[in-house]
Amino acid sequence: MFSFFFGVGDGSAKKAFESLAPRKFNVMINYASRVRTPPRNTSWLFIDSGGFSFFYRMQEYPDPHERYLEFVLRQLNSGRFENVLFANRDYPCEPEVRKKWGRTVRENQMKTIENQIVIQNLIDDQYPELKKHFVAVLQGWALDDYLWMLDYMKEHGLLTELLGLGTMCRRGQEPQIRRYILAIREATPRRVKLHAFGVKFGVLRYPDVREALYSADSLAYRYGIDRVKNSKPIWMQIRQRVLHWVRLLDGFQNSRQKSLTEVISNV
Repeated sequence: MFSFFFGVGDGSAKKAFESLAPRKFNVMINYASRVRTPPRNTSWLFIDSGGFSFFYRMQEYPDPHERYLEFVLRQLNSGRFENVLFANRDYPCEPEVRKKWGRTVRENQMKTIENQIVIQNLIDDQYPELKKHFVAVLQGWALDDYLWMLDYMKEHGLLTELLGLGTMCRRGQEPQIRRYILAIREATPRRVKLHAFGVKFGVLRYPDVREALYSADSLAYRYGIDRVKNSKPIWMQIRQRVLHWVRLLDGFQNSRQKSLTEVISNV
């Protein structure tokens, strides 16, 4: 795995990362978050469309695609980041979201594909500088769902250089996630790299998973931090957790990989 992105979605997390400057981090921000200004010491920036967050509250994305693309363009043109990536406005396939709005996996897959086509047409016509930064998203629930959509995307020329794997984070079984990632990697052309959105941290301990993925992200370092149970300010608790994760990530390496600390931090 080449890089790991820390999800940053609130002011306390932003402050925690900035307190670790001049060390730099790869950061993911959520377009659905109220706080979506990346830390000043962000190296690579990945912008998530916020699908799960939006669809937990509403049936459709709340603003036009152009507004999303303008937001991405501002980040790119700021000159602050070594690279900027952004995900398709996909439709998540978690059962609780589908049940809420009465949709099937296949319906959400097709709506994800429709959005990709519309957004890529907009990029071609109005935002050509964003073309190489766009990340398509593969959606599904069962493994067969993912493989069906992957075949469809291959057949219709919809695979991008980096392909995001959606609906991976809210699953209880790490062996299942591992099996899905490895099967998708096997079925995906080698020229296409894979990014796992919100993958469980424990899944990354498997060397074959890290070998299959180009990148992954997680916000889980932020979970369980509570001011009531700990007198330290929240940002200081987050800071300690981030440093702990960096040490853990550094251990997830083999003879064919660089230290992940070297990758995510410019030290």
